[in-house]
Amino acid sequence: MKKVLTMTLAAALCSAGLAAASLDVTVTDRDLEFPLEGVILELAGTSAQETDPEGKARIELPEGFTRGILSARLPGYADTKVPVTASQKSIAVTLGISEVIEGQELVVERSAPGKTDAAPGVSVAMTMQEMDTTANFGLVEDVMSSIMTLPGIGFSGGFNAMPSIRGGYPNEMGTVMDDIYVLQPWHWGGAYSIFNPNMTSSAKMSHGIFSARYGRAMSGLLEVTTKTPESSRVRIDAGISTNAIDLFAQVPLGPKAGFFAGGKVSYMEPAVYLNDEILDMEPKVGENLPTPPFIRDAYAKAYFIPDPSLDITVNGFFGSDGIGTKGDTTNDGVRTVSGFNWLYLQGFAGTNIKWLPNDKSRVHFVGSYNQIMADLDMKFETNGTWTYSDAFLAAFDTIPFPGIMNADPDGKIDGETGYTLKDFGMNGFSRQIVRQFQGKLEAERLFGSNVLSLGGEAVVQMFRSEQEFSGWQIVNALDPAEYRNFKVTNNLEGNRIINSSAFALWNYGTADGRLTGEAGIRGEHFYLWNDTFTLNTWPVADPRVNASWKAVQNRGVLDVLTLSAGTGVFSMFPPDSIAASQDYGIKSFEISPDRAWFQVLGAEADLADGWLFRIESYYKHYFSRLYLTGFYDTDTNGIKVTAHTNGKGYSTGADFFIQKKDGRYFDGYLSYSFNIAKFNNPDALDSEGNYSFAGEPLKKWFYPSFHRFHNLNLVLNWKPARGITFTTKASLASGAPKAEAGEIYMYPVLLVQDGTTRVIERYKRTENYSDTLRTDLSCPVDFRLAFSDYYPGTKVRWEMYFGLEDAFVNIYSPKTNPGFDEFTGKELKNSDQADFGIGIPIPSVGFKISY
Repeated sequence: MKKVLTMTLAAALCSAGLAAASLDVTVTDRDLEFPLEGVILELAGTSAQETDPEGKARIELPEGFTRGILSARLPGYADTKVPVTASQKSIAVTLGISEVIEGQELVVERSAPGKTDAAPGVSVAMTMQEMDTTANFGLVEDVMSSIMTLPGIGFSGGFNAMPSIRGGYPNEMGTVMDDIYVLQPWHWGGAYSIFNPNMTSSAKMSHGIFSARYGRAMSGLLEVTTKTPESSRVRIDAGISTNAIDLFAQVPLGPKAGFFAGGKVSYMEPAVYLNDEILDMEPKVGENLPTPPFIRDAYAKAYFIPDPSLDITVNGFFGSDGIGTKGDTTNDGVRTVSGFNWLYLQGFAGTNIKWLPNDKSRVHFVGSYNQIMADLDMKFETNGTWTYSDAFLAAFDTIPFPGIMNADPDGKIDGETGYTLKDFGMNGFSRQIVRQFQGKLEAERLFGSNVLSLGGEAVVQMFRSEQEFSGWQIVNALDPAEYRNFKVTNNLEGNRIINSSAFALWNYGTADGRLTGEAGIRGEHFYLWNDTFTLNTWPVADPRVNASWKAVQNRGVLDVLTLSAGTGVFSMFPPDSIAASQDYGIKSFEISPDRAWFQVLGAEADLADGWLFRIESYYKHYFSRLYLTGFYDTDTNGIKVTAHTNGKGYSTGADFFIQKKDGRYFDGYLSYSFNIAKFNNPDALDSEGNYSFAGEPLKKWFYPSFHRFHNLNLVLNWKPARGITFTTKASLASGAPKAEAGEIYMYPVLLVQDGTTRVIERYKRTENYSDTLRTDLSCPVDFRLAFSDYYPGTKVRWEMYFGLEDAFVNIYSPKTNPGFDEFTGKELKNSDQADFGIGIPIPSVGFKISY
């Protein structure tokens, strides 16, 4: 009996040892996510294995195995190598289409699916697969929904895809799509971006010391790489969601060419019809929303490889969005008529040409044309009679006003118990067009493990604007305050600006080397002119250098420990500077671009089993920054605008990032960012009522309106079974600055209309900047449940998801100072919301299929 037990125990131990000495491998197509049969798997010390029809294989590990590199090869796919350790029981490997044209040394590389080039101290990057669960759901499927969860990206609230990068202003972020500078890549005024996940291969946010080959950005550069058409097979990706339909197709055009095209059409009409006709709810949405919000996008890309040393890509994008509203309400005898119509059109076309004249040289050319058009019409008019409040009459019954006999205490003002307004409000329109031409030429030369690059580029913008707004505005500088009927026109025809630049780079080290980095310098010059004035600037030089050192490699569970450091200068003219006018009081060589000096220190640890830790600290000092001030000129009945470029500022903080990749049951990441950013607008005209156009304090240091000390993001994917993924995306952000609000008080305002002087009862509240007051914490939580599968023996894959954005908004929503009605002084309902939203969780449903 004892012998039997001994043999049984020995067999169990042997079985456990055998189980521990094997590795189960699953290989799938990175794009379509179906299993790949016939993949050759090789691991040093073992025999080669081949995957079965389910994409699976088992590799028996040799005795004493601790770690190694697993190679996966399949014709038509890029060879893939992944690290494995003895502690791993299983591993998932994805293969992407091979899209590389090689010389003996340099390569011309098209953006293969899944390729990223994240670098410590420079950038963070996400592949299409990493963005899948966070970008592919919601009211609008958007790549920025994923980017906003990365370290260094400030929380911006609901319906806002324009973040602060490491404390900088949102307009300090530049955007490049396939090496093309994109003017304004937003829909609905910045609520969402144009970057559809179905056309995106990868996205990289460079929030550190990014390369001197790029300009037109200060705090961060978003580089989006679109999908490259496959050369071996037709592929169709289609999807329908709560609010949109997507369709994209990839078509090979022979062995040397391919074509990719598709687009998105959103629709809100069914939701309006459901509310008004099916559910018969009040108020009728359709009555106030004649043009429901819409997005219409189309994209196309083609490549041609006439020779192994030459790669030509052309692409184009067209997008549009808009909304139309109207209102006609009567409350207590006061009728308010309003209307708002918005149409935004944008598009670009460009080409990328990469040429290898020999084995050690490469030439790269980029050319593009970009155009946007923004069309706005608005109307807001009030007609009706208001009765003076008892408190107002008690305070001002006997106060004399210019042109008004008001001496008797009769409970009236100038014999009236109230006042009447006729066609009172604001009307206006705006038509703006910006055209942009870009040309860039870069040459590279390989010297051993070093690459020297020289290049130059020019970006020319042309601007046309036709704006006219008229209405009534209170001039508080007068005593007593008066309503003045103003009319503002801003017609600019032919504003042009050229941003010319040159750069030189030295890239040292290789991907397998211990020391890598880049040193470079970029020269920038800006020149603006039209038919009536010119605005020239002194050229500026922006040196930049960054380095990464693999201090520790292959030690225990630590695969690689990388230390990084970098420093650099960045400069740019704000995008709105194209609308500059001689009326701003600026002269040539008295204005300079915004400039900042940036330093970064960091460490990154790649661990076994797909774990990654990264921590970085930074400091940014602003040498100069453009801001506008203005005041109401009573002599001209207009606003006097002055431009200043002596704005100062600094931003400092630290980011932390922990990620688990490709887990069998769990994967995801946690990011945390701490930031302190303060700015100063030191100049102000010696005039009462002078103010900053951005609503910022003058002559004092202040936190900008978007600033938050703490930002925490969690993305967790739970995969309880094959084909099921439950995603939680949660954010926790400290409050944004809030003004110190005083008491609401009444005051009289004179209005002269139709030759009659009236006294208007108005209310206002003093608000002063505060360094300490903040809105409440923001903590939105989103959920996504996805089911996916494929049909064996085919290339058809499907997915269905259910999403819920801001799931707990009915339980908690952050608060700020409430608003109030300026005619009655009463608090406005739901005006204390700190984050813009609709007040209820937003559900979404989507179905996707690919072939």
